[in-house]
Amino acid sequence: MKIAHLDLDVPEELRPSTLRRLGLRPELDERIDALPALKGWGLRQAAIGLLRLYRRIRPEAIGNRCGFEPSCSRYSELAFRTKPPVTAFRLTLSRLHRCKPGHGGTDMKDLELPE
Repeated sequence: MKIAHLDLDVPEELRPSTLRRLGLRPELDERIDALPALKGWGLRQAAIGLLRLYRRIRPEAIGNRCGFEPSCSRYSELAFRTKPPVTAFRLTLSRLHRCKPGHGGTDMKDLELPE
């Protein structure tokens, strides 16, 4: 569900997890979900396919916990789309290490959305 604008009276680092608990997706999550599937077969395509499968089958309790925008799995997908696989894996591990209670907000460290 896409929202044009929603004012939340919560600290910025809590905004992404608050939206998810309300059943909504932050804007960066929406934009990454809208990216087309990659053509061909390879490590990059397999990683993205597994990440998208994970998002479809994971329990809701897990899907609504991430405090970051984009979510950790979407950050990982973006890393695999834009970086070499070894770098993407390193960025994913670094992001998962940062994903702790009390941390959150927009985190696009070392990544940009593809044009």
